[in-house]
Amino acid sequence: MKGQIAASLGLFAKLAASSVIYSGSGYGTYYYDIQHSQSCGQDLSVANTGNVECSQFIALNLNEINSNNLVAMNHSLIASNLAQYCGRQVVVSVNGVASSTPFFIGDGCERCGTGSSTGPWNPNGAPGLDFSFSALSALNGQACNQGHIDISWQVLDTTLYNFDSNAPGQPEGPVSGGGSPGNGGGSNPGNGGGSCTWAGHCQGASCSSDDDCSDSLVCSSGKCSTDSGSGGSAPPVTCSWEGHCLGASCGSEDDCSDSLVCTNGKCSN
Repeated sequence: MKGQIAASLGLFAKLAASSVIYSGSGYGTYYYDIQHSQSCGQDLSVANTGNVECSQFIALNLNEINSNNLVAMNHSLIASNLAQYCGRQVVVSVNGVASSTPFFIGDGCERCGTGSSTGPWNPNGAPGLDFSFSALSALNGQACNQGHIDISWQVLDTTLYNFDSNAPGQPEGPVSGGGSPGNGGGSNPGNGGGSCTWAGHCQGASCSSDDDCSDSLVCSSGKCSTDSGSGGSAPPVTCSWEGHCLGASCGSEDDCSDSLVCTNGKCSN
């Protein structure tokens, strides 16, 4: 609980110290994944090779940037002022709970600039942001089944990644001393403390099986817990891809970790 409170206070302190340059609400979708290019029954490897809009002169692609925390925003807006938005931190909230994952703007999204945030989902035009699959799944475990999730966001004037958007040949990369926007899921205030690499699936999060819980946590009485005793379940079998272990939902074998196969919609031996 103390770790949870500290994480929440740290995030809100950062928000208070930074100016919001753009905010909105709408839908989160996914289009790439550096760590798991075979995700949700799709091959995202081609998307990973696409150059990002913010890297104008050096022309880095997603694989070269090597971060699942890169986010794409409204193409028309970012194109109108690359220097203002590229590399800026994005705080993403789901159900009013802000994620502490260090998301940053790096690309443009055609779908994200049109449509209504309150109307029915329209894949051809709906305001929002575009993520890696791992990041979207960490924000909401139903990302694969639904294809999109409800989000709100704030783009801050804090720079996490330097792009060459306004200076030809300018070195690109994570901001020195600001921490590297990596490939982890970060932590989600309100979902427990301790070591947790899968946001939204930390200690205290709701679960139906061990595969809904991050790292070594187990599902006990509907909550992710460190307790594997009475009322809990045994630690999961060896699984190198959290959320895609034995019993996880799947559409094909590409959705299942290691040697597991997809049988009747569930990852199994």
